[in-house]
Amino acid sequence: MTIKTSHDEGDLLDKLGAFFDSKIQPKMKDIEKLLKKEIELGKLKPENLIDYDPDSSFSYISAFLRDKGVSAVMPSSRFLVDRVLKAMDLGHAPVVVEFGPAEGVMTRRILHSMPEDGVLLAIELNGDFVKSVKRIRDPRLRVVQGDVQDVEKHMARLGLPKADVLVSGIPFSFFDAEGRVRLLDKIDSCLKPAGRFVAYQVTTHLIPLLRRKFRDVDGFLELRNIPPHFVFTAKK
Repeated sequence: MTIKTSHDEGDLLDKLGAFFDSKIQPKMKDIEKLLKKEIELGKLKPENLIDYDPDSSFSYISAFLRDKGVSAVMPSSRFLVDRVLKAMDLGHAPVVVEFGPAEGVMTRRILHSMPEDGVLLAIELNGDFVKSVKRIRDPRLRVVQGDVQDVEKHMARLGLPKADVLVSGIPFSFFDAEGRVRLLDKIDSCLKPAGRFVAYQVTTHLIPLLRRKFRDVDGFLELRNIPPHFVFTAKK
């Protein structure tokens, strides 16, 4: 489902966002709470129930249970990954920044699609996920454990120029209103004049902010993912 974000269609987007926020998102939060609550059996804590093992089929669930900052119980589907890669347009993007690579599902595909002489900076806060992403053997990959709000510092420390594309799987709902604006300001400053920002999110909260910051914004709703995700493309 393609979503155009022109102001003339703002009413439709507002209705879609309101429906998702009131009907879909609460259900997802209830499921997440239930999962975390059900395994708190007596004194048994979630972090002691399943030790993180990157080679386990339950690795993502383990990270979800152990870290409140992990927002999903499973990796992105191939349909969502394909949609994000199409939005990134990596053919001529030698410098790419990725926020929240998790176990590297998107990271591997980005590396496969970007130029051979390019550089991909992946910024991840979760220590378990950092170990997983560092297992990817590619000389173009730079993995940093840290806060995405420090993206400018990370890029400067590595001597990277401004990025052609910045992609984020981190839910902006994790930040308060001020934090969202501050991060978008930093994203804007890290991008080249013709750069693009691609975000895959479960809500439409970003649309008004993207409209104010970028000249061209559009989106797509990918239903073939758990949960369904909006993919937003914002061009400078």
